[in-house]
Amino acid sequence: MQPRINCESGRFFPGSRPALIHLLLLAFVFAVTARAAAGTIVQDAAHKLVTMADAGSNLVLRLNCDGKCLLDQVIVRGRQVVAPETGVCSAILVSNHWFTTRSGIPSPKVAIARNKVTVRDIVYGGRGVQVKETWKFTVQPDRIVWQIDRDYLSGGRLEDTYFPGWDFRDMNTWTGGMLEDGGVAWNKYLETPNATYGAHAGAVTFWNREAGDCLRISSVSRLKIGHMAMRFSHQPSGIETAAFSVTDTELEPKQNLRRYQPSRQDLWAPFEAAPGKISASYTLQAFDYKGAYSRGTFRGLNGWSICEVLNTIGRYGVIDRRILGANGWRTGFTCLHEQWFSQMGIALDDPDYLANCAATFDYERDHAIEHSGRVKSRWCYDAGDAMPGTYDAKGYYEAQWGYLLDSQPCYVICVAELFDQTGDQRWLRGQKAACERVLGYLLRRDAEGDGLVEMMTGSHEQQRGSDWIDVVWAAHKNALVNAELYYALTLWADAEEVLGDAAHAAECRQCAAKLKASYNKPIAEGGFWDPQNQWYVYWRDKDGSIHGNNLVTPVNVAAIGYGLCEDAERREAILGRMEGEMQKEHLFFWPLNFFPYQPGEGHRLNFPFPKYENGDIFLSWGELAVRAYAKSKPEIAVKYIKNVLEKYEADGLSFQRYERKSQRGTGEDILAGNCMTVVGLYRDIYGIQPKHNRLYLEPHLTAELDGTQLRYNLRNQSYVIHLDTRSSRMTVEDFAVQDAGPFALNVQGDTAEFFPGSRSAPALSVTRSRRTLVEIGIEAWPASSTEPRKWVESCAGRGLMVRHLVSDLQPHAVYNLHCDGRKAGLFEADGAGRIEFKRTLGNEKPQQFELLIQ
Repeated sequence: MQPRINCESGRFFPGSRPALIHLLLLAFVFAVTARAAAGTIVQDAAHKLVTMADAGSNLVLRLNCDGKCLLDQVIVRGRQVVAPETGVCSAILVSNHWFTTRSGIPSPKVAIARNKVTVRDIVYGGRGVQVKETWKFTVQPDRIVWQIDRDYLSGGRLEDTYFPGWDFRDMNTWTGGMLEDGGVAWNKYLETPNATYGAHAGAVTFWNREAGDCLRISSVSRLKIGHMAMRFSHQPSGIETAAFSVTDTELEPKQNLRRYQPSRQDLWAPFEAAPGKISASYTLQAFDYKGAYSRGTFRGLNGWSICEVLNTIGRYGVIDRRILGANGWRTGFTCLHEQWFSQMGIALDDPDYLANCAATFDYERDHAIEHSGRVKSRWCYDAGDAMPGTYDAKGYYEAQWGYLLDSQPCYVICVAELFDQTGDQRWLRGQKAACERVLGYLLRRDAEGDGLVEMMTGSHEQQRGSDWIDVVWAAHKNALVNAELYYALTLWADAEEVLGDAAHAAECRQCAAKLKASYNKPIAEGGFWDPQNQWYVYWRDKDGSIHGNNLVTPVNVAAIGYGLCEDAERREAILGRMEGEMQKEHLFFWPLNFFPYQPGEGHRLNFPFPKYENGDIFLSWGELAVRAYAKSKPEIAVKYIKNVLEKYEADGLSFQRYERKSQRGTGEDILAGNCMTVVGLYRDIYGIQPKHNRLYLEPHLTAELDGTQLRYNLRNQSYVIHLDTRSSRMTVEDFAVQDAGPFALNVQGDTAEFFPGSRSAPALSVTRSRRTLVEIGIEAWPASSTEPRKWVESCAGRGLMVRHLVSDLQPHAVYNLHCDGRKAGLFEADGAGRIEFKRTLGNEKPQQFELLIQ
């Protein structure tokens, strides 16, 4: 019988027969075992092995110290995930030679105490650099914490390091790894030997979709402040290496600004390691993928396809910390003239992604915006796509195709929509001056004073692009850029109000109204509406000629989705025509345009139609198209959402575009924007639209989606959202609100605020006397302050005092309060239109409230 070490007390407990002397002898002959609720530690002293496991044996590590110091077994939920020969180790690369702890070193010393394993005197190195390390493992119920203390006994120039390095069995061990910068190392895109991707991150969650398990490795502390980076490499042997680096200074890319190399592993530039100590500590956790990442119950749609779209292609646009876009890390472009980066966060529902959005927009504010307010339109690893002379040391530049002026409104849209998700007013204030300067730059381009801004070119004959559709020669007055400007102005007006700047808010709204009026005029009167074709045209040259009169999808869905087109007849004419053309060609998704551009209106590579930006299918515009259809024809939007999910299961959406004729994927510049249709599902069909002070819900469901239940996290609060075509229900912090119409909810402590419709201020606040479930069912809450409000309340316990504050009433008017049909009080609204009262709730039955003006 083996002695046991209790991880809680550290005391020996003998078995049924042996005395203390016998126990001590057994300690040398047999393995020493520690078992407790905190986990298990088993030592095989004869073979210099130590096995550690968390309480549920979800994660098991075996440490081999026989002339090496190596984790040669890492078992995740019963599955061995590392290559036994190379496992997990420390290493340095000096003068093109690796020195590792895998073999050929003196056996280190191992000590076990309670729930801790300490390994000392791990000595390795060469070529003038010597390292001595101590590894400390702490076994806990649901995790194992691993601290590495490295002492550079002699310094030198290192070309690479493992701090530590993980060798997984093969490239199929994991589907990929989700990074703490909100991005993903997707193994699908590391398909060739030596292919390598890296980022400045210190945490990753590996997952395997088929096996259904996860391994999370996250840095928890640094005893000496260091900079962390990772790289993921496809070894020629088929092994996947995940190498952590901890350095005194931030690692720089070795080749230009590249974070990806298709056929080499020397991603990071060499660095100097000074003599001295540096440490890192990692939390290792294994868990069930579906249990941890389930988004709820999806009716009528494949929920795991939705989850995988967002965890893979949706995250792929994150290149690194402070570098986030939609083109992804293989080609390394980020387009600042895209408006959907913050919108992606609505569906990704990941605070790490939102934090990197904030860091990215701050970095762009400081480095991509010129003094004039001009936002450089792109970032890339190198200057290959740059207009000559514009590429700067930070990687920002103007595109070779022309000055893409949609970078101006898109920057502001991204800032405003990120604020709605984070609610961080301090951060928003730090962006205020920049956004005002950015908008001002574009507004100054309204030379004719009609509210419509003008591009850098006056004619398509100048053959320069001006927006996202960059090789179509949209010039002078561009409907797409103006639609984006309108949306940016409306969003920024709201942001200015939050910041207390009513004057700037009014100015934005005035500019937006002027733009909208001109935009909607018929083309004969200087606007963009073509009454004959019943759609909006793309642009007007300076000579008044009309171009892009071929039903351009982004132009028309932007006009509808951004609120410029409020005429129902116009909207239905556009959407009906689009759907009619879709059915004629049996297309799985909306193309960039339905009919051909005229010769000379775009780059020659766009011809003959349909080809590239002259008629091919780009999924990035999916959210706006879903938004355009959601309010009146949600069944059409849902049909194309299903089509995109089916494409994902077939090909991972791993293309730039889909060819119009074959509907097959093509193009090496894979776009993370291919997830935007799923973003539209969340934002426009399920109706989840975070606002800075509430979670707004405006669903547009079809019958087949009835019964969908979503788990959603916003600002460290977990919501459960029940969706039905008849009503919707949100639950958070033991408050639940149900309403048949759009509404919003905000909960702070024991106070819940209900916002009817799209109101930005609460109309009903309830504060409970203690923490228990409170349910509120809205029966009627009209916009008019003189019409009755009706609602129902119930609670889970007895004798719950609830204080009510009802707002948005007629100032100084007298209101009757009825409870369960009986008069319960008479109240006069104050000057702000508010009344306050208290009621006691019980669990016997719900209470019916009605508030009527006298």
